[in-house]
Amino acid sequence: MRSIRHWLLVLAFGATLFAVPGRADEANDYPAACDASKVTPTDRDRAHTVFISGKGFLEESNYDKAIGYFKDAYSIDCSVHGILPIIATAYERKGDKAEAVRALDEYLKRAPNAADHEVIERRIRNLKDQLSHEQPAPTVAPPAPAPSVAPAPPPAASETIAPAPPPPPPPAAPPAPPSEGGHTAGPWIVTGVGGVAALAGVILFSVGTGDVSSADNQCPDRGHCASQSAVDSGNRGIQLKNAGGGLIAGGLVVAAAGLIWHFLEKPSEHSAAASAPTLEPVAAPGYAGVTMHGAF
Repeated sequence: MRSIRHWLLVLAFGATLFAVPGRADEANDYPAACDASKVTPTDRDRAHTVFISGKGFLEESNYDKAIGYFKDAYSIDCSVHGILPIIATAYERKGDKAEAVRALDEYLKRAPNAADHEVIERRIRNLKDQLSHEQPAPTVAPPAPAPSVAPAPPPAASETIAPAPPPPPPPAAPPAPPSEGGHTAGPWIVTGVGGVAALAGVILFSVGTGDVSSADNQCPDRGHCASQSAVDSGNRGIQLKNAGGGLIAGGLVVAAAGLIWHFLEKPSEHSAAASAPTLEPVAAPGYAGVTMHGAF
């Protein structure tokens, strides 16, 4: 009996030596929290150097090495709990959201009075929500094959076969959506016509004014002109001025009517498309007054 018990103890001891570490070991890969007064300046400087190396690997997207260096720095200076959210950031960029949540939970336990608790809790909720959406959908068993049906016997010679009913008519096409509302082109056309007429009136009025001025130079008192052509030029100038003035007045009236039409016309209102949900940015907090953009 003593020999049997001896061998059982030996086998149990060997099983503990060769046991494969699992998830339970990973839960203890963070050092126990300690007080800053127990950390020597030498250890603090050494932890700072290790952290800077991990920060360089994180910027190079080498997440495994960055996580290893960050954990080593935390092991050297176990009072700097703010490194846990940075480790969570490295896990999140790596794609291991479960480990990121575990690091953030550990930070909340070790730093209960930290000012960024709400930010960390929001990060945890977002990560857990993403994990829930990444769960694989349950597999659905394929439907059972339908039982085979024996073909119907052919009809007897005396039986008549009714013709197959005509296929149903195709469904009617849906009505075209109403065109989007807006200002019509009519007011702008009217305004353009009025503007062109007013511009033509200005040209005629300018030409007529020039002819009248030329005739006045040859006929100072409009009674004794040097030639009949000066008289004809003066009369033509007066006619052009009158016509130009009429076109200017009429063109301005038409253009104003087009503008009034445009501003009085009410375009139809359309509901704006629903905006996509925005993600609230979450900043990775630093530790000991240090963020990821600063020093340790």
